[in-house]
Amino acid sequence: MARQREFLTTNEVAQTLGISPFTIRRYIKLRKLKAVKLEGSYRVRSADLEKFLQAREIETEEELAANGTEKAIARARDKAREQKKPFAAPKKSRRKK
Repeated sequence: MARQREFLTTNEVAQTLGISPFTIRRYIKLRKLKAVKLEGSYRVRSADLEKFLQAREIETEEELAANGTEKAIARARDKAREQKKPFAAPKKSRRKK
């Protein structure tokens, strides 16, 4: 079994998550992802990356639940509007003869 490294570079974290290193550095600056500066560049502890991923998973589940509720409300509104609209006959075109 391969030993997990304690510190990862921003490039390694980005590659693992499938996002850009710029985004990783932005998460670090916004303090969403904990990191330390070693030898002039950021390093992320494996344990901190795990915590970050768990927090993001919870946020994603909450967003999905909220989006699902919002979509259900929007669909209900659309149905209600459709039921209120009377059937309209097609308009005649006003072309000049």
